[in-house]
Amino acid sequence: MEKRFASLRQLDRHGSEQIRVYPNHQADDYPAHWHMKYEIILPVEESYSAEVDNRRYEILPGEVLIIPSGVVHEIFAPDQGLRYIIMVNHEVIYATEGLGGMQHLFYPCVHLRPGQGMPENAVEYLWQAIREHADKNLLAQAAVTAWVRLFLIHVGRALFRSNAENQSEHRHQMNGSFLDIYAYITEHCSEKLTLEGVAAYSGYSKYHFSRIFKEHTGMSFYDFYLRQRLLLCRQLLSEMSLPITEVASRSGFGSLATFNRVFKQYEGVTPTQYRQLWQQRQVRVPHDTPPDDK
Repeated sequence: MEKRFASLRQLDRHGSEQIRVYPNHQADDYPAHWHMKYEIILPVEESYSAEVDNRRYEILPGEVLIIPSGVVHEIFAPDQGLRYIIMVNHEVIYATEGLGGMQHLFYPCVHLRPGQGMPENAVEYLWQAIREHADKNLLAQAAVTAWVRLFLIHVGRALFRSNAENQSEHRHQMNGSFLDIYAYITEHCSEKLTLEGVAAYSGYSKYHFSRIFKEHTGMSFYDFYLRQRLLLCRQLLSEMSLPITEVASRSGFGSLATFNRVFKQYEGVTPTQYRQLWQQRQVRVPHDTPPDDK
């Protein structure tokens, strides 16, 4: 069967709903692209392949791949088969207490496999969301959001526990307090945070906090802080009515020049170019295109 890219135009047509569920059976490959939303892939019939961060993932039926927002990826479909694609707005992540501060654990992607770190009942939560979406009963969208949120909570817990697996008992006891620290940084990422200030908030000395923070996250405090700020930038840039200067201000950058420089350094394009790419993909979707397939 000849591969085609027609359904690529469906990628970001989600209306006002926080979560959209797409039954997808098209034999379409998706060239390198990214979303402003989290993408959850659940194959049902036949495997589905994705390349993320120069690594190829073969997703078998019963497995799940989670690709966070802003991550460039390619997808390769078999000639036949069915899979569900669930697109999740950032609002769902940030509205779930503690989850926003754990986003770094999801990058560049998460491949969940039975018996290999997949939380118990995780796939069933997604199936509950899919059934609610299909039945369209009263409060169906609220139920879909609740089931997907529950899925993400359990995955976040599993990732956090896995990250702490080889820690000492003392560090294991500190994990709960670090969830609060992650949430604090995420909530205040548009403000001017300092290592000294957050260390004081956490109750640790500056040097002790710096060391154990990197052990817990795999990155320095400032790298984590900047990552959370850039996630906020991406979200704000998707709001087309906001001027770039307003995005820079709301995300905590002191000047437009600094915003442009830092954003391009980490994202590879300027904020204006990033928004243009986003807008081009939005406007090329015909208004009468039914959003049934990705």
